[in-house]
Amino acid sequence: MRHVDEQLSQWHPVDTHDHEDYVNCERCAPPAPQIKYIREKKETIAVEDQAQAGEHERRLKRRPNPFVTQLRLVDDKTGVVRIGINIPSLLHRAASRLPRRNVSEQITLSWRLDTSFTPTAVLELPRFTIPSNNQDMEHGQPPSFVLPLRKEQRRSLSWMIHRESALVEPFIEEEISEAVLAPLGWRAEGRAQRSVHTSGGVLADQVGYGKTAIMLGLIDCTAKSIENAFGKTKLIPGKIRVKASLILVPAHLTGQWSSEVTKFTDKRFKVVTIKTVTNLKACKIRTLQDADIIIVASSIFHSNAYLKNLRLLAAADAPFPSTDGRHFNAQLAKILSALKIQTDRLQHEGSLAVLKETKVAESRCASLHLGL
Repeated sequence: MRHVDEQLSQWHPVDTHDHEDYVNCERCAPPAPQIKYIREKKETIAVEDQAQAGEHERRLKRRPNPFVTQLRLVDDKTGVVRIGINIPSLLHRAASRLPRRNVSEQITLSWRLDTSFTPTAVLELPRFTIPSNNQDMEHGQPPSFVLPLRKEQRRSLSWMIHRESALVEPFIEEEISEAVLAPLGWRAEGRAQRSVHTSGGVLADQVGYGKTAIMLGLIDCTAKSIENAFGKTKLIPGKIRVKASLILVPAHLTGQWSSEVTKFTDKRFKVVTIKTVTNLKACKIRTLQDADIIIVASSIFHSNAYLKNLRLLAAADAPFPSTDGRHFNAQLAKILSALKIQTDRLQHEGSLAVLKETKVAESRCASLHLGL
């Protein structure tokens, strides 16, 4: 029983002509209940919707089993055992866990059966290593640089430009749902994959290697193509187009980045440096739209003043929680959705309409605070 067919242990593709049936199967992958946040003893706690949670548990118990075993007695001495594997159910569960937002690529499905499965006591993963770029081609000097890059830096620059191109290899999102039939040592797996074309990467060179200069070289070498593409892009609802490269660094490195831009490119780029919330409040939208590089201190995003201003600008009622977690992420998602509405209002109705909505929301928030 442990060596039925070695071919079954290989991945077998499944036709996905109608992948929506696999992604949206609520019978095999019932949706999780919504989370509500309530105040209890001056603390905010997450509570599942009771009606939805009960229905979710019932659906989990009723969903099809991955393995179905049937026994038929032929006579007093002979019996026949049939074992069925519900591959579609495993595929439905795996596909339902793939990210769904802002995704247009199709998924691919496959399955396999390991008939000699033995669970390991300790999971041993291969050691993570960072590949070298010694074999990469050297890129030419950036066009606006007044100081040259070293050979090894130009190899890194060549790799980074490739990572930003349309020819870069896709990133594979993958989810696997498995089921184990312990008495026989069988493990069935359903796999859902999606190829996502995304640019970028991680430059992990050592300290002192000159990563800042290489990043500036990337910005310089791709500036013209970015400007050409920027002029062809369509307006996105809830967004304001900005062509600048956003640089997020610790607060003590904002000045260094600004001086490095001048050092290597002289006055080629318009730089906006935002080190504090005060700098951000004084910054105009037009200034950001005209900029080529925007340098922002990452500590701003942890500031209570920043979070408060973000909520006010979005005209949201409830404030941010005092600590990170699911409640904070849920509130952030609501505020970002409201911010898109305010952005559209700013572009179509003007700043006075945004200010009016902000004051109304602040009044509602004050009333809710007094009610608590």
